[in-house]
Amino acid sequence: MDFDGISGPRDYDEQTDAFRFELDSMVDRYLQEFDINTITMIGALREKMQELINSGNIEFEADDDFFNDD
Repeated sequence: MDFDGISGPRDYDEQTDAFRFELDSMVDRYLQEFDINTITMIGALREKMQELINSGNIEFEADDDFFNDD
């Protein structure tokens, strides 16, 4: 059932786990069904990482003591 546009896991940790499990499944499938090697996969993942970084889709909230040198 879809509530507020969310049809899967609602908790942040559950969503992270779901993403990771799906990624693991995709990597396993490509290694089994295609002739792609791990170096090529790593390169494609690095490109996607850079694309995500450049899109500005990273949120960071510093704790009060983040800038303390202690």
